[in-house]
Amino acid sequence: MDALDTAKIKETAWEKLGGKWSQAAVAILVFLLISIVIDIPSAFFEKDSTGRSVWNIIETPFALGLDIGLYAYFLNLARNKEIPLKRLVVGFTSGWGFYFNLICTQILALLFICLWALLFIIPGIMKAFSYSLVYFIILDHPEYSHLEILRKSSDMMYGHRMELFVLCLRFIPWILLGIVTCGIGFLWACPYITTAFCEFYLQLKAKYEDSPEVVTNA
Repeated sequence: MDALDTAKIKETAWEKLGGKWSQAAVAILVFLLISIVIDIPSAFFEKDSTGRSVWNIIETPFALGLDIGLYAYFLNLARNKEIPLKRLVVGFTSGWGFYFNLICTQILALLFICLWALLFIIPGIMKAFSYSLVYFIILDHPEYSHLEILRKSSDMMYGHRMELFVLCLRFIPWILLGIVTCGIGFLWACPYITTAFCEFYLQLKAKYEDSPEVVTNA
C-alpha cells in the first residue's frame, strides 16, 4: 500500500492558502467568536456544578455543528472552490437529517473509541485515528448511515493512521508559535493545519477510489 507523502501534503496546503491567508484567518476568528458565544452560559454556573455539567451536554451538539462547518469551509479551500463564511454554519443549514446524522455518528464513534480504550489506551488512540475522516465523509456523502460513515472512514484510514500522526507532528512548531504568541499565531496556524488535514483527506480519497481492492476494517 503506497504511503502518502506528508511533507508534500503540507507543501500543497501552503500553496493552496496562497492569497487566501486573510480570509482563512477571518474564518478562524469567526469560528472562535461563535464558540465563545455558545460557551457563555457556562460562566453563570459554578465549577463542577450540576448546572454547568448540564449545559456542557446541551452545548455539545452546537459545538459539533460548528466543527463540521469549519471543515466544510477549509475543504472548499483545499478544493480551490469559493469560501464564503456561510460555510461555517453548514452544520445548521443542511437540514435536520444532516444534523441528526452528524450527532448520531459522533456518539457512535465516541462509544467505539471508549470501548477500544478500555482494552488499553493505544487501541483507543488508533480507533480515534480510524474515525478521523468522519466529518469529511458526512460532507461528501450525507446520504450514508452512521455505520456506513464510520466504516468508510476506518477503511480509508487502514494502513494510513501513522501517516496522519506524522502529519500532525510536522505542525508542532506552528502550535508552539501559537502558544508563545498568546494565541495570536493560531489565526494562521489553524488554517494551515486544517487545510493540510483536508488535503490529506483529498489525496487519500483519490487513492482509495482508484484502488481495485477495498479493505473492510470497521
